[in-house]
Amino acid sequence: MNILMVEDNQAAQVIMQEAFKEAKSQHQLHITTDGIEALKFLKKESQNHEAIRPDLIILDLNMPKKNGLELLTDIKNEPKWRHIPILVFSNSEFSADICKCYALGINAYLSKPIDFEGFIDFARIVDLFWFKLVRYCPH
Repeated sequence: MNILMVEDNQAAQVIMQEAFKEAKSQHQLHITTDGIEALKFLKKESQNHEAIRPDLIILDLNMPKKNGLELLTDIKNEPKWRHIPILVFSNSEFSADICKCYALGINAYLSKPIDFEGFIDFARIVDLFWFKLVRYCPH
């Protein structure tokens, strides 16, 4: 399974990669640093059959160029991408951000943990819930 992580913070990228390794996840983690780069990643799929379509997107909200809410809107407006499950993984605790994300069609909103163990727990939960328990429409 392929996971696309959209995260501009390099430290968070490294921690997430290490957390998935520590959790013994067999999934491939692909990282883009902003919404524009994520769109380029997704568009490659439609033009090249060998490109990777993510099975899950982990999305930060506060990014340069194109933020998470803008990217989320683009993804949900595109029929070939709208069924990809999206987990918002953010430091924002503002109820307006949370409500807006759910209104745009996310599958879950999670707060970033404060320590490495929390990231490992997140990786284990993602693996168990999204790739072992949940059944969804494979497009």
